[in-house]
Amino acid sequence: MEFVILASCFIIIGMVVLLRERRSFFGGMSVAFGSIFLTLTLLSLLLVQIGEVSNKGSFIVLMIVYLLFPVLFLGVSIFFIVNTHIMNTKEGRSVTAKLSALLGLNLLIVVPAFFYLITIGSGEIHLVLFSAILFLILSDLLISFFFICYLFYSWMYQMIPIKKQIDYIIVLGSGIKSEEVPPLLKSRLDKAIEYYVKNSSSKIVVSGGQGADEPVSEAFAMKKYLLSQQIPEEKILVEDASTTTYENMKFSKKIIFEDWKNDKENPKILFSTNNYHVLRGALYARKAQLKAEGVGAPTALYFLPTALIREYIALLMLYKKFTISMIFLCLLMVILSALPI
Repeated sequence: MEFVILASCFIIIGMVVLLRERRSFFGGMSVAFGSIFLTLTLLSLLLVQIGEVSNKGSFIVLMIVYLLFPVLFLGVSIFFIVNTHIMNTKEGRSVTAKLSALLGLNLLIVVPAFFYLITIGSGEIHLVLFSAILFLILSDLLISFFFICYLFYSWMYQMIPIKKQIDYIIVLGSGIKSEEVPPLLKSRLDKAIEYYVKNSSSKIVVSGGQGADEPVSEAFAMKKYLLSQQIPEEKILVEDASTTTYENMKFSKKIIFEDWKNDKENPKILFSTNNYHVLRGALYARKAQLKAEGVGAPTALYFLPTALIREYIALLMLYKKFTISMIFLCLLMVILSALPI
């Protein structure tokens, strides 16, 4: 019951924060952590209740714990590993394409190692070595668990519908190889057009500079595509200096407020990107002090795992205090476990 109360506290605290600012990383992760922790706690209590009912109930619990859970875990790990092969086939070999396989292999090694470690205890290994290995494994597991929390928060953020009138739609750029927009960027533009049709008085801001390996700026290619879709040129604003998501938001904000003619109220702004990128885009919009909500275009299933892992790593780098707090928590747990009872 104590765990249920603790999980509920995380949910309540997170909800209070999100009601004030739905783009709060702390609030979203708090709700996600509490929800997942509460679900696991209630599931554990349910299994205990089933096991106490009868011998048949005990058998069911044993099948779930020792067969179903391991099979699901193995299936997820193998999916991540196989996904890298699919990425290499469809997108070409790259370092980021290997992130999915690294996660799958990491899970296959670290999770069994953790259970083995807590089974043998520190009796068979020198205490310092045991503590060091335990610290590394706990840090790995906690970061992996918060990846699940991040996925939940990202999904939760996008589930809230946007029904208000929109004045400006920012389209975040992505890499191009020619003046034609690739499928990933096209999906972002199509999502923006979808909202433009619903808000005929709005304007679209194409945001993206020119990389060293790009023939033109991303904004140029995006504008060219929008014109081909019969979007009037006067409805398109160009921001072609940005090189990061933060700069997308910062520079687009400047262009929007230079174009905005209403002194009585602020413009209502939306940004369009792919679904895996919406949450980080929203957090960067907040950092740029731009009040804007995001919508996500669908992404091919094979591309999602690698993209989501990459987004999560970027957020861990952005919120260094959160990452350091996780590491410190693991260190504290190891120190407490090493203390004599």
